[in-house]
Amino acid sequence: MLKKKILVAAVAVSTVILTGCGPVKVADTTPTPVPEAEFAPTSEELKAQMKGSGSKIVLSAVEYSDSAAKSFAPGVYDDFSQRLLKSGNTLVDRTLAAKLEDELRAAEVSGKFQTSGPADADIAIMTKISDLSLKHSFTKEYVWVDEDGERHKRDSYCRFTSGAKLFVRAYKIPSMDLVNTYDYEGSATMTSETGNSNCPINDATASSLVNEALEDAVKSGSGETLNDLAPEAYVLERRDNEDASKALFRVTIAKKSGAVEGAKVKFYRKTRTITPITNEERMGRMLLGEGEISGEGIDTSGSYVYVKDKELIQDIKIGDIAKLDHGKCDVDETEVLGSCIKIPGL
Repeated sequence: MLKKKILVAAVAVSTVILTGCGPVKVADTTPTPVPEAEFAPTSEELKAQMKGSGSKIVLSAVEYSDSAAKSFAPGVYDDFSQRLLKSGNTLVDRTLAAKLEDELRAAEVSGKFQTSGPADADIAIMTKISDLSLKHSFTKEYVWVDEDGERHKRDSYCRFTSGAKLFVRAYKIPSMDLVNTYDYEGSATMTSETGNSNCPINDATASSLVNEALEDAVKSGSGETLNDLAPEAYVLERRDNEDASKALFRVTIAKKSGAVEGAKVKFYRKTRTITPITNEERMGRMLLGEGEISGEGIDTSGSYVYVKDKELIQDIKIGDIAKLDHGKCDVDETEVLGSCIKIPGL
């Protein structure tokens, strides 16, 4: 029944997408003068951002609390590292990361990162497989009669469900200030027709199912982490269509930073707040709205973001911040009833 609901919802979503108005083409737009944001980047800051590769991240080897999880740790490391790279960041060489692991663990406890010089990193990420599970349930053979009076038979079967949990910590280096902690959770299921209520399963199948749960955990949970670590990019230009109801904004989110057609981008404005009494100045960010990357103009220097919200179009200024939004689902998927699905034909 759940699968049927998901399918119906997917069809509804695809209908909306297919019948909606698509992004405008660059050739159908003209440059429009736009005011500059109060805290727009300087020329030097902009050049540095365009040359950079995000944060330099030390990703430690994946820890585990149970020896049974040891064989899955390398796969989790590879999956997570690829997502970090695709988000526009740079990973410190594995060999150097391995040399720094003991120091990072000590720094996590003491709050002080002692190594000077060769660390060459901005962020340290430490990941632990905190829980793995594999459960089963048995359903006996049963018969039912449909609305037309036709009899149906369902053979007995076993349902296997695997679960995985990861605990992730991100720290700034060398201060060891905590960026955030994250709990990733994932699951995977399969059924097997059998009359054996003990639900036997071979090691290879069990291992594959647990691995699926871990992949689901990394995929579902890493979005928040990637958003926290996503490099800041900037708005450079606005181009309007004929009646200014839609616009393309040129931003410095390049191909190497994860720019792909359809990816969501959130726009922010830098703000300054003065703390009463102390008069201390704090810089923050205010969310303006979002758009999606157009298929045109993605290159090594940036991309175009399609915006159709008229108020947002008028609000965005040159120098405002643009950041890729990493959601639970991949770019070619849509979240329907909590599940990520690929809609055929899109």
